[in-house]
Amino acid sequence: MLTRRTPLKPGGSLQRRTPLRSTTWLKHTAGLVPSPFKKKRKKRRPMSERRFTEACRGEPCYLLIPGAPAHPLESVVPCHSNSQEHGKGMGIKADDRFSVPGCGWCHHQIDQGNRLTKEERRAYWDDAYTRWVPVRALKLAKQEASK
Repeated sequence: MLTRRTPLKPGGSLQRRTPLRSTTWLKHTAGLVPSPFKKKRKKRRPMSERRFTEACRGEPCYLLIPGAPAHPLESVVPCHSNSQEHGKGMGIKADDRFSVPGCGWCHHQIDQGNRLTKEERRAYWDDAYTRWVPVRALKLAKQEASK
């Protein structure tokens, strides 16, 4: 229990003698080890992969799941695959190569919706991907030619 009422002066017993670092001193060994509390930086996606998702801009919805109220162009976003074979994992998005343009409603149905079974979701996404790949290849070739 601390009974002092006046603030401690510099050089007092509770002042830190060394600056705070992102390493922890181990008394058992004579060395420093990385702190387990150091924050890890989020890995950035490579720029070469981003061109695949940027190709989805201005495109119509390719998923076209029945029951959607509309497929507005304003809500079209890149919809990534949910398959492990395309690099999807727990907390990990699939590679940008495996994305198709889809409206917000269809994207929700593919990712979290309850209208479709897992097989139906995969079938809709695979069908959209087979239709999107040739269109994307032409679009990327035109972009490369214009540079």
